[in-house]
Amino acid sequence: MTQTAADPGVRIRTCTSLDDPALAAAQWDGLVAQGTDVVFLTRAWQLLWWGAVAKAPALTVLAERAGRPFAIAPLYAAEGTLLLAGSGNADYLDFIGRPDEDTLVAMLQTAREQVHGFSGIELYHLPANSPTCAMLPDVAKRLGLELECEDEIGAPYADLTDAELVARLTSRRSARKEEARMRRAAPLAVRTAGSAELDGLIDVFFRQHAARWEAAGQVSFDSPRSRQIVRDVVHRGFREGWAQITVLEWRGEPAALDIGLIRGATQMSWLVSRDPAIEDFSPGRVLGAHVARGAVQRGMRRLDFGLGEEEHKLRQASGIARVTSWAMYP
Repeated sequence: MTQTAADPGVRIRTCTSLDDPALAAAQWDGLVAQGTDVVFLTRAWQLLWWGAVAKAPALTVLAERAGRPFAIAPLYAAEGTLLLAGSGNADYLDFIGRPDEDTLVAMLQTAREQVHGFSGIELYHLPANSPTCAMLPDVAKRLGLELECEDEIGAPYADLTDAELVARLTSRRSARKEEARMRRAAPLAVRTAGSAELDGLIDVFFRQHAARWEAAGQVSFDSPRSRQIVRDVVHRGFREGWAQITVLEWRGEPAALDIGLIRGATQMSWLVSRDPAIEDFSPGRVLGAHVARGAVQRGMRRLDFGLGEEEHKLRQASGIARVTSWAMYP
C-alpha cells in the first residue's frame, strides 16, 4: 500500500520545463549546495544534459514550503521507468536539497502518477553517504516497491589538505623521472587551454580515448549525443569558470589531456586521455602530477579522480568514496 502523506505545509508540484521561475539558477544551485554538492546537479550542467542527451521531456518535481523550494527531484521517464536526469553521463547524482522521507515519498509518488505504464524507479550513482540512501528502504516500502542495490563502485580522491600526500602527488620520483626523460627527447610544456583551442583539443581527446579503448576491444563516445555533451560542458564551463582542459604538450602535439570540472573547493578529473603511441613515456602520470600541483595552487581542497578503482587512481588516492545504484520495482 502506498503511503505518501507529506507535511501539510509542503506543496508538491511538477515542472515540465526548467524555465519555471522557481527553478532559477540562484534557487537551484543554492539547494545543490545544501545536499550532494557536485557539478552534475547544478542547473547549468543539467540544462546542458537536457539539450544534448535527453530524449524525453523533463519531469522535475518541486517541493515548496511557504512558497519557497526546498527540494528538487530532477527526473525523466524512459519506457515506464523513472530516472534521475543525467543518468548515463554523470559520475554522481542525487535529489537536490534536503528532502525528508515524507517529502521524498510524495515527490516520487507525484512523478509516478504521471508515467504511463510505470515499471519502476532507477537511481544511478548516488553517493553512499547521502541521506537519500539511508531513506530508500522505508521510501520503497511506503511506495509499495521492492528495493534492490544494483551496483556499488568506488571513486578515489586525494585530500589536498594533507601536506604529505600533496608532496607525494606533485613530486613523486616516478613522475619526475618520466618527465625528465620526455624533456631530454623533445620540448615539453604543461598549460591550461585557451578558448580558441577547445574544439580542437576535444577532438584530440576523442581520438586518444577511442584508441585506448579500441585496444581493449571496446568503443568510446560512439554516439553524437555523448560527444555533444562533452563539447557543451567544456565550452560553457570554460566561459563560467568551472571547466578547464589541462594539456601536456610534447613534440608540438598534445600528449595527454585532463578535462577538469570545478565545484567549490573540489576539482574533478572528469575525462582524461593520453596518446597511446607514447605509452612507454607515461604521459598520463606526468600530466597527473601537474594537475595536482595546479589544483593546490588554486586552493582546491579535494582532487576527485572520478568513478572506477583503476590502479593509477588508487596510487594517488587518500580515500575512496562509495557510489551506489538502486532500483525500486513493483
